[in-house]
Amino acid sequence: MTVPARGGVTGEGLAPGVGGGESAPAPAPVAAAAQLRQRIAAAGLVPGERLGEVALAAELQVSRNSLREAFTMLASEGLVERRPHRGVFVTAPGPEDVRGLYRTRRVIQLGALEHGELTPGAARHLRCAQDLLSGGPDTPARVLGDANHRVHVGIVDLAGAPELTRLMASVQARVRLAFHPMDEQTRLHMQFADRNRWIVERLLAGDLPAVHAMFGDYLDEAEHFVLAHLAAAGD
Repeated sequence: MTVPARGGVTGEGLAPGVGGGESAPAPAPVAAAAQLRQRIAAAGLVPGERLGEVALAAELQVSRNSLREAFTMLASEGLVERRPHRGVFVTAPGPEDVRGLYRTRRVIQLGALEHGELTPGAARHLRCAQDLLSGGPDTPARVLGDANHRVHVGIVDLAGAPELTRLMASVQARVRLAFHPMDEQTRLHMQFADRNRWIVERLLAGDLPAVHAMFGDYLDEAEHFVLAHLAAAGD
């Protein structure tokens, strides 16, 4: 098969998992950071949004000290930033951030495609993406964005490496921030929807080499699209 021509979710489950089975509850700061990271990955928190400490601590059912620890974790990942005397805000990635994110994605995702295999975790994300991509041309851009996220999480899960999966959770959340507000204002996700369907089909069939052969160009095009949009927005 040839590669196609270029062309309302809550966020639950959008963050990459590290495999099945039950595990002990995470410490409160870790759990709070995971919930916020997941919201960012689902476009539920947007660049520049202020994160009110009192309301958010109550919503997440954690102490304010635990929430501050969660903010520190997310700040170390480049997802939030503290502004003196103003509070904590969701980060707005700039051009250099985008270039760094795509360099990271090339290393992780091309490596997973070259050395990985179809794991249960990867299959779960890919089938979810397949469902989200099945709605046809009227599918909302936000849903296509969630499908795109699932595709890339699924690719990383091919490696079967929990460490990479955890790293990619942060990377993908930052990528989703870079995409905002292109989710709604451009054809970014529509432009990649056909290729995402093809990628899912080939990966579920176990044809990783076919996806590996086209994926470098895929990432190049996506990076150029995002950088061009940021440049236009800054003019």
